[in-house]
Amino acid sequence: LPFFYCFGTSLLHTHLRVGARLALCNNFTFPEMALDMMEKERCTGFAGVPSSYQLLLRISTFKTRQLPSLRLMQQAGGKLHGVLIEELVAAKPNAKVYVMYGQTEATARLSYLPPEELSRKLGSIGKGIPGVTLRVVGEDGEPVKPGEVGEIIAGGANISPGYLNDPATSAEKFKDGELHTGDLATVDEDGFIFVVDRKDDFIKCWGYRVSSQEIESCVLRIPEIVSAAAVGVQDIEAGEAIQVFITVRPGATVTQEAVLEHCRAHLAKYMVPKTISIIKALPLNSNGKVVKSELRRMATQ
Repeated sequence: LPFFYCFGTSLLHTHLRVGARLALCNNFTFPEMALDMMEKERCTGFAGVPSSYQLLLRISTFKTRQLPSLRLMQQAGGKLHGVLIEELVAAKPNAKVYVMYGQTEATARLSYLPPEELSRKLGSIGKGIPGVTLRVVGEDGEPVKPGEVGEIIAGGANISPGYLNDPATSAEKFKDGELHTGDLATVDEDGFIFVVDRKDDFIKCWGYRVSSQEIESCVLRIPEIVSAAAVGVQDIEAGEAIQVFITVRPGATVTQEAVLEHCRAHLAKYMVPKTISIIKALPLNSNGKVVKSELRRMATQ
């Protein structure tokens, strides 16, 4: 994780604060090199974004390596789908898995899910950390009821006052000292928050608002698929047709029709992708996050 990325910076600062060591892996293109380093340095912790764990779980020897020193794993920077969290826990049952949620505008961290709640609240980002208040509100500004969808609003001393020299965007995102995250979520009866999707990533298909993350989670249940990203493409009949880009484990055989059949068996009809595109790698930014705007551009070519 680069240090110019808030997740990487927070790791650097917290390790310095407690006098811990950091083993720096400057290239995660070859995950075996990272695993070799973890063994050599006897790393007790590992932190990554979803793409990091997808590579470890689907195209590396992570599952078969002992890694006896590993005590905890941290995940943030986007949603790691439930099937992969289950694989992660099964692969290293003696290491605690911390699922976290945050934004750069909030000095990195807003919430986390305690490891002991993983099985009971799979898919949740947990609750706000001490000093942070998280609310999920509807368009009327009122808190949503369990099962309803609203936007996550964050408050606390760690929230930025705004964007430098950008009053217009600051006024849109920061209101009354709170950050409007742009993430849509639900809350259960116990107050645990479940992110549904980014506002900008919802797909409007056949009159429905479809969560791209729900489609991706379904596709990733095929073990030979390493990563998946769903986007909406303009379509005369559907409004937006669903196109899913996938990458496949080297040496594995996955056909477009097999993926579509899997989706038809597990998703509502209006959520089934129109197109499956198999590519070598998903476009990632320098933080390891999928660039969906690039996928939308590719879909229209």
